[in-house]
Amino acid sequence: MKAVSGSLGGVMEACCLPPIDVIKTRLQLDRTGTYKGIIHCGTTVSRTEGVRALWKVLIPFATHLTLKYALRMGFNTLFQSAFKDSQTSKISNRGRVFSSFGAGVLEAIAIDTPFEVCLSFVTLLFS
Repeated sequence: MKAVSGSLGGVMEACCLPPIDVIKTRLQLDRTGTYKGIIHCGTTVSRTEGVRALWKVLIPFATHLTLKYALRMGFNTLFQSAFKDSQTSKISNRGRVFSSFGAGVLEAIAIDTPFEVCLSFVTLLFS
């Protein structure tokens, strides 16, 4: 259930963040000084490519966030069950920290880093 909740949270986030991510990636890859800042980048992209260009990463972004949150919530639950006390079925604060840390590390290695590299590469190719 937590993995499903995480996935739905990822979808909602994916609907709101693509413009910010497109602007961030464009600014990171701007070697010629085309953009003067965040607002200038957003308005330039909207004016030259259309407003839809700010959402052109919606499908990969939604896929990324859905997988990211499902993985994080799912592995956090799995790790918490591993850290539960066998007698009381309770988890200590240390177990919660280790569970969250482990889920975050797996998320970064398996989902976040590869996605960011691919997104930057694709943006560089098609901009």
